[in-house]
Parts: sequence; C-alpha cells; structure tokens
Amino acid sequence: MARILVIDDDLNMRTACARVLAKAGHTVTCAETGNEGLKTLGSRAAGFDVVLLDQLMPGMSGMETLEGIKVMAPDLPVIIITGSVSDETSAEFVDQGACDCLPKPFNPEQLRTAVEKARKWRR
Repeated sequence: MARILVIDDDLNMRTACARVLAKAGHTVTCAETGNEGLKTLGSRAAGFDVVLLDQLMPGMSGMETLEGIKVMAPDLPVIIITGSVSDETSAEFVDQGACDCLPKPFNPEQLRTAVEKARKWRR
C-alpha cells in the first residue's frame, strides 16, 4: 500500500485521517505544521506516495507548504484538505501542483477514494 504524510494543525483531523488510512493498509506519518511536514518530507521524500495537506494552518500556510513540497518532490501527489474550498481556490492549488482538493468535512470513503486517485496521478 501507500506511505502517506498528513500535514494538518488539527489533532482530531490528523488522527482521523491516520486511523482511516491505516485501516485501509497504508502507512501514515503525521505532521502538525507546514515546517514540520517539510522537514519530515525532506528526510524521506522518496518514501512518500501521497501528501494530505491542510489549506489553513498557523505559521506556514498550505500554499507555502505546497510550494516547498513541489521543490523537494515535484511529482509527489498532494491533496489539499480544506473547509473553505471554492472553484477558484481549488483551481489555484491545482495550478500550483496539487492533484486534488478534498473539502471538509469528508467521510472515510471520500478520503480513501481521493488517496487512490492521487496514487494514479502524475503531473
């Protein structure tokens, strides 16, 4: 299965995503901030198959984190998870290299489907 990095400042969201994805057979690593996520990715970039990235976080924003991810691993699929998605913001993230936007709240099946779709995505 896949190695997935979840970057989200919300402990409940990180825990829920990790639980759902681990039950589906994936290996999940979590980071609380964009900086922590980039540090984790930098030490193991080749080892991750998908990143789930929160749009709104204190400190480094989701967009800034996405830019850093794309410098380190340009082909790594990134799914933006956000509570405030519009067609415009979704298009902006895709233009910056994200493969998808998953609006919060989402259910376990939507999360699993987004991850499987992302695993097939290549820019």
